[in-house]
Amino acid sequence: MADLANEPSRGQTVLFQAPLTACCDIMAVVINMATILHAATMGGRLMVVSAEQPGSVPPSRYFEHQLLKAFRGDGWNAEAHVPIGSRRADLLVRKGRHRYVVELKSAAEGRRDRLVGLLSQAIIQASSLVSQASGVAPLAVVAAPRISDPVARALREFCQNHVPDVAVGFLDRDGLRSFVGPGLEALNSPSSRVRRESISAPGHSVNLFSDLNQWMLKVMLAPHIHRHDLLAERMPRAGHRNASELARAADVSIMSAFRFVRQLEQENFLDQSGGLLRLVRLEALLERWQSAYVRQAKEWPARWILQGGERGQLLRAMEALGDRACLGLFAAARALNLGHVEGAPVHIYVEGFQSERLREAGLSESLKGQPVSVVIRVPSARESVFRGAVKPKDLRLSDVLQVWLDVSAYPARGKEQASVIFRHVIRPMIQAARDQPR
Repeated sequence: MADLANEPSRGQTVLFQAPLTACCDIMAVVINMATILHAATMGGRLMVVSAEQPGSVPPSRYFEHQLLKAFRGDGWNAEAHVPIGSRRADLLVRKGRHRYVVELKSAAEGRRDRLVGLLSQAIIQASSLVSQASGVAPLAVVAAPRISDPVARALREFCQNHVPDVAVGFLDRDGLRSFVGPGLEALNSPSSRVRRESISAPGHSVNLFSDLNQWMLKVMLAPHIHRHDLLAERMPRAGHRNASELARAADVSIMSAFRFVRQLEQENFLDQSGGLLRLVRLEALLERWQSAYVRQAKEWPARWILQGGERGQLLRAMEALGDRACLGLFAAARALNLGHVEGAPVHIYVEGFQSERLREAGLSESLKGQPVSVVIRVPSARESVFRGAVKPKDLRLSDVLQVWLDVSAYPARGKEQASVIFRHVIRPMIQAARDQPR
């Protein structure tokens, strides 16, 4: 196994080769964070405070065992304490073209400052080992008895901001496994406390179409919609292997994604047998979504104070109504080149209605009997609406799934518009989901 670290096998794709200069760059970045290292300096050596208790299994050995078990369980070739040059790697792992030198550090508690410090040290040491081998990449792992979601997010942000090219992982005794790096996502698992909390209330079911769940459903459907301009740029176009990947793609907590995935599976809308989260019975799921969306948004009818060019008026109005304001319903359908209904009022989604902003937007409330040019809407599913908004040109628009939901529930000619969107977008999306490899 030691030869593996020093020489890539014949025909093996080299994932990462860190010359000493590149390694030094990584080390320099991390060393600049030295003020947050909570360690004691003794005799010129960095001594990490141990969490060991007399008569107990050393935490480092416990987490080393858990790491080996996780890697081997996912089909990796994994060995511990492998010599590399004059030193030893905690673990050396490989699977296909992915090869990592693993440096593991454990702490007595899952405090953010303590774990950032240990992570910095693990990155330095793993990168140093990589400089003595070819065909391997560094993987820095930190572990603690319990790592909360906010601390895990802080660790990921630290790495993204300072060492985005180094793979990292976090473990705790509740079963949390969170890895970021090529080929590592399949190892991810929420903690047992998340799983316990998700089933702690017998008979309680998650609202399948809550605000964030609607947003995650859009993220899961995005790979099957052929026109990328119909969805927000932030929506990944790749599939997701587990709840952790979905959480990262949708920018939600692992707990939220885990509950959503579990509810989809309980209601037989999800198949995970092929290694990806694959939506099934999609027609029934979309019908349920439409039915759940009949709740009316809060609306305020308005009219233009002065008549003028509609596009210029809309630009000024939406600027006055807030950064997240976006066109909805029929106006959005027209802007997405899916329009069918003419003469309907322009609908604008806003986060909250403020009457004083109407005049700044060039609008005034329409009283009973007065003409209505614009309808101001506050959505019931705000995150789903605003996170999904697209901006193909100069105006923010609701995404195509949102438009389809909205016009489906609209009484005047909404079904006609929904049929056009279904024919051009929804039906091909359903077929693409069916054709997804198992």
